Amino acid sequence: MNWKELKDNPKTKEIYDKKLLILKKTREFFWSLGFVEAQTPLAVKTASQEPYLDPIGIRYIHPIGQEYPFYLHTSPEYALKKLLCAGYEKIFEICPCFRNREDFGGTHNPEFIMIEWYRSPGKLTDIMDDLESLFKSIGQTLNQDFVSRNDKKILINTTWDRAQMKEVWQKYLGVNLDDYLTIEKMSILAKEKGCQVKENEKYEDLFYKIFLNEIEPKLGWKKPIIIYDYPAQMTSLSQLCEDSRYAERFECYIAGLELCNAFGELTDAQKQRENLEKDRDLRQGLGKEVFPVDSEFIEALQSGMKPTGGIALGLDRMIMLFTSAKDINDVIFMSAKDQVENI
Repeated sequence: MNWKELKDNPKTKEIYDKKLLILKKTREFFWSLGFVEAQTPLAVKTASQEPYLDPIGIRYIHPIGQEYPFYLHTSPEYALKKLLCAGYEKIFEICPCFRNREDFGGTHNPEFIMIEWYRSPGKLTDIMDDLESLFKSIGQTLNQDFVSRNDKKILINTTWDRAQMKEVWQKYLGVNLDDYLTIEKMSILAKEKGCQVKENEKYEDLFYKIFLNEIEPKLGWKKPIIIYDYPAQMTSLSQLCEDSRYAERFECYIAGLELCNAFGELTDAQKQRENLEKDRDLRQGLGKEVFPVDSEFIEALQSGMKPTGGIALGLDRMIMLFTSAKDINDVIFMSAKDQVENI
């Protein structure tokens, strides 16, 4: 949306007004639960190691002419965890996040609004409860028991579904995920499902080739579903489950749309360093820019972090569902697409 659309189109104005109200009520929801709203820098010296994300580089120039490379953060995760290590227990932040090589529309934009919140001490189930309560609270404010996508209504004012990842693989594919936890086995399954499999593909790539085509589009059409316990090799920032083949991670899906990513946070500093170094090596193998491990993050973990649950939720996607918007550009003022087309 642009300023002309806001001025001339009552429907566009209605969507934007609702977005501002949702942001206000989201803050009030967390304040009411005793959370503290944090503020962390958008530009950071050390970028995230996430193998499949591309940070946007910038440069700070000192008056004497010295240049310092920085990156617009892809999420505030590392900074917020440093605050947890400093002693904060219930924190949240609503902020813009930036990612290169993203689509200019659909469900993506290079700049988008994220909320992250953490409970320390806290469990992953606490974060599930927060998420469900947040949606219901916003729905109550808007007098909506439903959200919608592609003209389909999805009931949110109900008990949400929760299922282990291996349960949904059994339901939609008829396979036991326990039997497909190696690259070799997942490669065979991917070929059986008609996927193109390249040499030396990573487990996560193979997993998602199947999941995104065969499972994700079918999720959460009657009511939201939270899927938890992901294969351990698919997350570097979370604790392992009691069954160490799986990790404490969940995502929520509504009408086939992935909204968030949550972890039972990894608190072991040495294991975290090892995982980030593996991610760095994977980035290098993918031909992406490589960054040093954030040593201050590791140092903070060494000082101690309580058992913690945390989540990153894409607010623009959530707002799309509450406003029945068909494209993320319909809920973002001056999106990348709007700005490029209006140059």
